[in-house]
Amino acid sequence: MQIKNRANIKYEPEHTAKQVLQLKKLFKLSIFAFLLVSVIFSSLPRNAFGDGFAMENLPPASVGNRQVQVFIKLNPTILYSNSGVQPTVFFRWFDASTNQTLKHISFFLTVTKHNQLLFRELLHTHDGILNMEINPTNSKKWEVYADHEPILNGWVPDFGDDPIVVNGPIFNEGGLYHFNIQMFSIDYDNNIFDTTDNPQSIPNFDAYLSVGDVSNHDLTYNGNTYNSTVISYYDKINNDFNFDPSKLQLSYSMPFDWNMTRLANQPIFVHEEIHIPKSFKDFTNTPTYTATMNGYQITGRRLIVDPYTSGSTVIAHILLNKIDIQSMAKDMPPGTDTMNFTLAPAKPNVQTSNSVLTDFGGWGIKLGWNPTQITANSQNSLKLSFFDAFTEKPVNGDVHYNMKMLDSGGNTILSKSNLVAKNAEDTQSLNLPGNGIYTMQMNITSVVGPTGLPDTSRTGMARGNLVIPSTVTADTGVVAIGNQGGSSGSGLVQTNNQTSTPPNNPTQIVIPVWVKNNAKWWSQNTIDDSTFASGIQYLIKQGIIQIPATQQGQASPGVQIPQWVKTNAGWWSSGQIDDQTFVAGIQYLVKIGIITV
Repeated sequence: MQIKNRANIKYEPEHTAKQVLQLKKLFKLSIFAFLLVSVIFSSLPRNAFGDGFAMENLPPASVGNRQVQVFIKLNPTILYSNSGVQPTVFFRWFDASTNQTLKHISFFLTVTKHNQLLFRELLHTHDGILNMEINPTNSKKWEVYADHEPILNGWVPDFGDDPIVVNGPIFNEGGLYHFNIQMFSIDYDNNIFDTTDNPQSIPNFDAYLSVGDVSNHDLTYNGNTYNSTVISYYDKINNDFNFDPSKLQLSYSMPFDWNMTRLANQPIFVHEEIHIPKSFKDFTNTPTYTATMNGYQITGRRLIVDPYTSGSTVIAHILLNKIDIQSMAKDMPPGTDTMNFTLAPAKPNVQTSNSVLTDFGGWGIKLGWNPTQITANSQNSLKLSFFDAFTEKPVNGDVHYNMKMLDSGGNTILSKSNLVAKNAEDTQSLNLPGNGIYTMQMNITSVVGPTGLPDTSRTGMARGNLVIPSTVTADTGVVAIGNQGGSSGSGLVQTNNQTSTPPNNPTQIVIPVWVKNNAKWWSQNTIDDSTFASGIQYLIKQGIIQIPATQQGQASPGVQIPQWVKTNAGWWSSGQIDDQTFVAGIQYLVKIGIITV
């Protein structure tokens, strides 16, 4: 076997197959030569998938009586395209049961993006820790600067803690990068897994590391120009960003493969971050925004607006997990190959959150308020249930977190630190302040799993709203209604937020934006009179629609809804008449007894 002491060798993807064949031959020779002096492990077939954006302890794989786990971390943890920062990927192999670092690990590392091969090499670490320094390039080739170990000829650092240096098309643009790790040796350089009968028995790990694609866009309104920034963590956006000043709405699209099989077979999480300067007051002087994706209305925990983190911008986060996307994909028209986003300010209608997602780390929290009628200067028992945002399954372990409550000016009025949700659940007693709109912040600092070892690889901040006074309703999830896939209206109504009940005001009108879809479908005879009327009646009784006090009438036999009420509903849904004119029709239905409140 010829071993090179120092190698600066260029590889192209077409060379990889030959290298793999050579390695297989080498494995067979190695197994034969070292059979008498080494122990060859047979591991349980196991694929371990990870979904972290920048770092994660990947789920363990069974090797004998050990639970082998890989910690992978991208540094810096938030990496943007064209930032000029040289990224490093850190690997640590350890036994999840004892936290003991494992030695002499050989592994195949394959890096892909949208199934395009970017890198594939055999690497080795003697001490179980490896740093890989990446120099992003636009070339389709990759170069490795390192030495070789003498058994499997895998790449090793030149000296001690030196990194393995790679020049290639890794992290050169925004999006999710798939790191597949196949393990071939453990404990000794010649202690390799027996794959002769079952090649699938090799422990296999998958991680997805994210690079934010950053693009800047000018918004021109009333003769002034404001610079906005879009950071897309899933993929680079298309060159179609647009701002419509007549609607105060920005829009853009991103390539996306809606194939249901693909969605079922891999982790998916879409995170879009939109920065709007606070100086653009016509856009940012509201606590409420409306967002859509391919005609689906994005609300609740899937649309988080943060006016506090940056002093000069308001940051809107659009967060869609795998379950959300699969639900939308079922009704996506054939041939759809993009996600089309819109964002615009809306009339103030802030709602109390009962479910929130972290901006990074992939966690979610269900918020259970007790009592459900939230009033000023009272005590409330808040139950927090933590779940994995990618799968929506409960967290397997104890969650360590901090909690804050901020007033409308961003001032901290409540702060609790070093809280622990045992078995992913916790209850906090809160002394609620006076009437107003408040921001809740839950910062997850670590998760302690069954092994008792803290996992700090998936940290993140969850933000939600608290409206006092308000009435809390149950978390009913996501309901898809109407015609999805490209209409300008809502194709998906998110009903898992609680409804804000403003202070008692006989002239107050509050109608959620998504109700316009119901009015549109009624005006188009997609739903009948009875369905529309009973739906509006239910929403009024539940406090979701607020209308001025109206005298209740008694319905006469054979009474029907006048055509002018339906016509008004159609005009209102398209923005041709205002809320007050539409509500006049609803009040009329109350007066004649068709709607009972």
